[in-house]
Amino acid sequence: MPDTARTEPLVVPGEQAATPALAALWRSATVQALSLLALASAIFFFHLGSYGLWEPDEARYAEIAREMLAGGGLIVPHLNYVPYVEKPPLLYWLSAAWMAIFGVNEFAARLTPALAALVGVLATWFFARRAMDPARALLAGAILATSILYAVMAQVLTTDMLLTATLTVAWFAMFLHWREGGRWCWAGYAAIALGVLAKGPVAAVVAALTLAIFLWWEGELRGAMRRFHVVAGGALVAVIAAPWFIVLALREPGFADFYFVGEYLRRFFQPSFSHGEPLYYYAPVLLGGLMPWTLFAPFIAWRALRRTPAGRFCVVAAAVVLTLFSAASGKLIPYILPAFAPIAVLMADGLLARASPNVVEEKAARVTRLMALPGVILIALGAAMLIVGTFARSFKSPYVLDTRSAIYALAIIGLIGGLAVVQAFRRWRMAGGFVAFTLVAAVGLGAGSYIRLEAEPLRSYASFAREIAARAPEATLVCYPHYVQALPFYTRRRVLLVGDPTELAFGEAHSRDAHDFFFRSEADALRLWNRPGPVVMVIDPKELRALRDRLGKFTVIATGLHKSGILKTGGAPAGRSAWNR
Repeated sequence: MPDTARTEPLVVPGEQAATPALAALWRSATVQALSLLALASAIFFFHLGSYGLWEPDEARYAEIAREMLAGGGLIVPHLNYVPYVEKPPLLYWLSAAWMAIFGVNEFAARLTPALAALVGVLATWFFARRAMDPARALLAGAILATSILYAVMAQVLTTDMLLTATLTVAWFAMFLHWREGGRWCWAGYAAIALGVLAKGPVAAVVAALTLAIFLWWEGELRGAMRRFHVVAGGALVAVIAAPWFIVLALREPGFADFYFVGEYLRRFFQPSFSHGEPLYYYAPVLLGGLMPWTLFAPFIAWRALRRTPAGRFCVVAAAVVLTLFSAASGKLIPYILPAFAPIAVLMADGLLARASPNVVEEKAARVTRLMALPGVILIALGAAMLIVGTFARSFKSPYVLDTRSAIYALAIIGLIGGLAVVQAFRRWRMAGGFVAFTLVAAVGLGAGSYIRLEAEPLRSYASFAREIAARAPEATLVCYPHYVQALPFYTRRRVLLVGDPTELAFGEAHSRDAHDFFFRSEADALRLWNRPGPVVMVIDPKELRALRDRLGKFTVIATGLHKSGILKTGGAPAGRSAWNR
């Protein structure tokens, strides 16, 4: 039978609550929801639009949304004005909508993942509160909001957080349908459909596999199709998600093979196709991504995690994501993000199980005192970061020196915050300790966001592209030999590409005017450079050295990362044709 909601306190046995009224206040659904909303919003929206779009993903997805808004059409996504069909359109649609409201800028571009992360936190809290108890719900939401990978990806424009939010809602809605009946499954099917439009069929596969394994574990797989209205639910998913795929297949010949065979089957089975990594790749990613809460892993009551259906469901959900994406040949760090919500619930359940009324008071108090150890580790990490900042010039990586001020801030937070956590666990025990740890984690994430601002010149071409747009507003833009994703977004112009089209290969093959915008050779680069009118070439250092004597007069108008933006200031060198295509 489904479990009933528990109402265990957030304090260990024998621990004196401040007042019964205060304890009741913190168990209030309204207070908890508003507290998590404030916490998560402060983390996810801080500096959201304060730094340039990072290469390559953020600049690419923002440009696709901008081109939709500029009249490129809502059905076929376009990148640099040629079809780009590697991802479904939901992220682009939402980003374009925010750009229409807030303007074409970084804040509007990143608003969708930030809101999706917020939805994930509130859905996790709602699920844990309904299936477990208020204490576990509040802690699970806090763990998810302050886990470093989840918080970081909430401010990164990719499809991963949107998939994570839709899967989180779908999973928990399906569990509540199993537990309570009613109409929860329809919310689950709608979320699956949105997940398919966000990332593709993987959303439906992960959701269905999780539910099937859980029902098998509970011995209730028989009759599941009728109980969950699978036929009608599948039809709902198809009605919402399928039309876009059908229209694309009709409008873009080769889409089905490129997307379903290439982006799924080859990516899953061929290590050489994309991002090949070893089987164990996600183990360190998970441990690092859940920081700082990974420090509490030794205190989790692991055996208690399977004692309730809600715990078993979260075990299955996390295991499906870990297994499926570990088995895939193509791996990237954010792919593991959907596992974070069920893991946050498991961590909250396992940690508070140490404070269960069934635990002997003396033992529970001892465990609570030991939980101050993560605070000691925070102090040690703060000291280590202080040393790193002091000797920043000794590191080969430019990131350490360029982000030194943020490193010093994190060092101070680690030292002072770690001490506060130690004192909180000793004086106020479990509840006070977790509150202090959550606040320290949130402040640390806020300070860490300054790293992005300081590292912008190392990861973004925003300033570079803005400089070109300002100094050569009418010039033809040529990239040689690599495409710079941010260039069309910040200049609002189409770019001519000389070199391997990489992710634009499908678009080149399906664009009628490709011969005017895609080129391959050094000779092509020179012909483009010598065409009439102003020309800016964004060029790599190696190629610039090779062509310098044949370019004639030019001015370097922008530099960034490993690129130079050069503006033609004179005619073609003697003996060379001005423009021959």
